[in-house]
Amino acid sequence: MEPVQFDLETLEFRVVRELLTERLETALGRHLVQALGPLGTAAEANAALEEAREIAVRLAEEDRPPLGSAVELRSWLAAFFAGEHQPETRDIADLKRLLRCALSCKSWLRAREGQQALWGMAEAFPDVRALFEELENVVDDRGEVLSSASLRLDELRREIESSEGAVRAAAASYAGREELRRCLQSTEPSWRHGRPVLQVRQEFRHMVPGILHDRSQSGATLFVEPSCVVELANRLSDARAAEHREIQVVLAQICRGLRRCREEVDASLAAIERLDLAQARAKLIHVDGYYAAPVVASGVLRLRRALHPILLSAQNEVDALVPLDITLGDPYRMIVVTGPNTGGKTVVLKTVGLLALMALSGIPIPAQEGSQIPDLDGIFADIGDAQGISQNLSTFSAHVTRIARCLHGATERSLVLLDELGAGTDPEEGGSLGYAVLEAFEERRSMAVVTTHLGQLKDFAYSNEGTENGSMSFDGETLSPLYRLEIGIPGTSHALDIAGRVGMPADLVRRARELLGRQDLGLEEVIGQVQKARVQAEDARQRTEELRGQAETRERELQVKHQEIDRRQAWLEEEADSLVAEQLGEVRDRLEATLKDFGNAPKPFGERAQELRRELSELLRARSLHRRRMRFLGELRKGSRVWVPTFHKLCLVKKVDRARDLITIEAGSMRLEIPFEDISWLQPIDPRDKN
Repeated sequence: MEPVQFDLETLEFRVVRELLTERLETALGRHLVQALGPLGTAAEANAALEEAREIAVRLAEEDRPPLGSAVELRSWLAAFFAGEHQPETRDIADLKRLLRCALSCKSWLRAREGQQALWGMAEAFPDVRALFEELENVVDDRGEVLSSASLRLDELRREIESSEGAVRAAAASYAGREELRRCLQSTEPSWRHGRPVLQVRQEFRHMVPGILHDRSQSGATLFVEPSCVVELANRLSDARAAEHREIQVVLAQICRGLRRCREEVDASLAAIERLDLAQARAKLIHVDGYYAAPVVASGVLRLRRALHPILLSAQNEVDALVPLDITLGDPYRMIVVTGPNTGGKTVVLKTVGLLALMALSGIPIPAQEGSQIPDLDGIFADIGDAQGISQNLSTFSAHVTRIARCLHGATERSLVLLDELGAGTDPEEGGSLGYAVLEAFEERRSMAVVTTHLGQLKDFAYSNEGTENGSMSFDGETLSPLYRLEIGIPGTSHALDIAGRVGMPADLVRRARELLGRQDLGLEEVIGQVQKARVQAEDARQRTEELRGQAETRERELQVKHQEIDRRQAWLEEEADSLVAEQLGEVRDRLEATLKDFGNAPKPFGERAQELRRELSELLRARSLHRRRMRFLGELRKGSRVWVPTFHKLCLVKKVDRARDLITIEAGSMRLEIPFEDISWLQPIDPRDKN
C-alpha cells in the first residue's frame, strides 16, 4: 500500500480548513478550502504566502477586494455547459454579477504599483468586458429581461403597456357606473391570474355579467371579469404570451453565446475563488496576527513562539498560553521529548506538524518572525490510537502499523512525529524496538520529534550526535506541568509525585520509591535540580530582556528629547538671525535714504555718498544671513511651501518670476503676487501656528 505522504487527518488539518472557511467572503472559495493541502513546490507555497501578505497590507488600510457581488454558480453552470440545464433569467443575472465582480477584482489587483504578487493574480482574470456588456443589455440585476434585449421585445412591451392601459380604462369606466356601485366591494379594478376583475358582492352576482375567476375565503366577494373587457384582456394576454416567447428566444441566443465563452467564464470563476481564498489567508495575518513563514528549499525547520491554532482560538478559556520554540536541522535533526503525562508532549507534536502543513499549503501560521519551514516531501505521524480501534487492532499493533508506514515513506526531506514510541508492550522490548526505529530514521536523516517515557530512548540522544533530548518543564513544588519545551536535558515522568498528589496512599508511594531504587531516584533528583536551574536561568533571562527593553525605550525617549532640544536651539538661532536681519534692514533703509539725498551734492561730497552706499550694500551682502536667503530663494520652485509673515501662514507657491523678483502664492481661495522680500524660509515651531 502506498504511504500517505502527509497525515492531514492525524494532524487535524480540518481545523485549518474551518479557520479559512470562516474567513471567506463568498461561498465560491469553499471547495478550494476543502481541497487544500500542501502545494507542489516551495515556490508555489511562497507565492501564495506573498499574495496573502500583500492583501493584508491593503486590508490594514481598509482596502478590501470587491468580492461582495460574486454568487455561487457551480450548482448549474457545469450542467449548463454539458447541455443538461437551461438557465433562467435569474441565473443569467447572477452570471452577470459574477463577471462584473471579475472586472472589479482585476482592477483592484492592479491598483497598486509594486505589489507584484497581486499583479500576477490579475493575469488570471480573462477579459470578459464584452460578454458582461452583452448581458448588461439583456437582464438587470433582479433577473428581469430588458426591453433592449431585442427590437421585437421592445415592440411587444409597448403593445402590452398600451393594452393594459386600455383594459384598466375600460374596467374603471364600467365599475364607475352608478347602478353598479352598490354591487361592488370596491370600484377599483384588480387582477386575478393575469385577468382584470371587479370585486362583486356575492348577492349581486347576477347584476355583473362576465367570467368568474375567483372568490374570497369567506365566499362573500366574487372576482368577476366583466364581459365588456374580455376582448381587450384577450389581446393583452396574447401580447404577454408573445412577450414570453420572445424572452425564450432571447435566452436561447444568450445561451448559445455563453457556450462559446466557457473558457472565459470558468477562468473568471476560478480567479475569483482564488482571490477569496487569498483574502482568507490574509485575514489570518491582518486580524489574527499570524506570520507568513517562508518555505525554504532546504535547511532548518524553525518555529518561534508558535501556538496551535486551537489553543490560540481558545485563549480566553486557557489560563496562560505557553508558546513553543523549536529548531530541527541544525545542529540536530531529531528530538526525543520526555516528561510527565498531561505535560504537553502531544501538543508539541501536533503544533510542529500542523504548522508545517499550513506553511506548505501557503497558509500563514500562528508564530512570530524568524519562523521557517523546509520544503518537506512528507509529514508522517503516529499520534493516538483511534486508527487502531477502527481497524480492530491492539494499541501496540496500531502503533507498529503506522510506524512501519512512516519507515516506508520517510526520506531526508521528511518530518516524522511519533507519540509514545515503544509504549503498549513490555518496556524492555518496546525500548529496544524504539531504539531501532530511531536508528532507522537517523540513517535516513529524516527530521523527527519523538515522545516517550522509556529511559532507553533518552540514552539514544546522548549516544547520537544528530539527536537531542528535550523535556516538558514541570514544577516540582506545585507538582504541575509548565507546558514549556526545554531542549538539552531529558525529563522524568514524575509518576510517583503525581500519584501522591491525586490521592494515592502515602505509604504505598513510599514503598514504590523504595522499589524504584536509589540509583533511579538519584537520577530523577539530578534531572529535577537541573530543570529547576534552567527555569531560574530562564526567569533571569526574561528579567534581563525586560530591563534591556526598558533601557532601549528610555534611550529612544532621550534621543527624541535631544532632537527636540536641537530643533529648538536651531530655531532660536534662526530667530536671532531674523531679528538681526530685520534691524540691519532698518539701518540700511535709513542710511540709504540719507545717503541718497547726499548723492546729488557737489563734488566731492556726492561721490563720497555714492561710495558709502556701495560699501554698505557690500557689507550687508557679505553677511551669512544674506547668502542663506539667496540660496533659499534660488531653490524655490512651483509647488514649494513658504512662510508669509504678513498672513502668518504657510502658502503654496504657484509661480516664481526671478526676472522681477516676484512670487505668486495661493493663500486660501486667493492667488496673490508678492515680492521675494515678503517671504521667509522660517517656519513656526508650534503646529498651531500653521495652516
